[in-house]
Amino acid sequence: MKVTYALLFLLCSNYIFGQTLSLEQYFPLKNGVTKVFYVSHITETDTLQDKNDSSICKSLLVKGKEIFYFDDELNSDDTTIISSESFCNGAFYYDKGNFVFSALNWKYELKAANLDYFETLFPNIVNIDTVYKFQDGEEKRKYKFNGFESISIKNKVLNDCLKLTIISDWKTAQYIDTVWFKKDIGVVKWLRSTGRLEEIKL
Repeated sequence: MKVTYALLFLLCSNYIFGQTLSLEQYFPLKNGVTKVFYVSHITETDTLQDKNDSSICKSLLVKGKEIFYFDDELNSDDTTIISSESFCNGAFYYDKGNFVFSALNWKYELKAANLDYFETLFPNIVNIDTVYKFQDGEEKRKYKFNGFESISIKNKVLNDCLKLTIISDWKTAQYIDTVWFKKDIGVVKWLRSTGRLEEIKL
């Protein structure tokens, strides 16, 4: 009977307060994992195909903590930009399920990073339709998980993909990106505000 009440409470709480999930399941981080993405550019009249792009998950040990970032080259030097190539534009790690983040731009910055400047962007349990905020200088970002969708990539359907909308506000402009995650895989699709579309090669 207690088990039944617990299940009913869980179902009701999800209904009342919104669906919850663990981002770590949808955005896993593991050193050495390489993904290849089809890249195209959506214009007002057409979709222009570009060369494929690689996303390699890498990590560095900083003050005893394994910090992750993404690179598009297997071997790169310290002047590599790590802030814009892949979601989530910087360096990050999980701490008891919390997604801890810093908007670092360069690989050499990461080597000398102060972990006190990292902050929790997403808690260990995130809520659908809840807005999470982050500010980096004059840029103000809002992250909102919108729910789950089925998407099609090269005629292959991926069900139950977690959709995230990112709104970047500047003093003179606003930019909107949309990212889709697949459980146990990570980012499978990313439509940037520039019209650049990245879709995972499965």
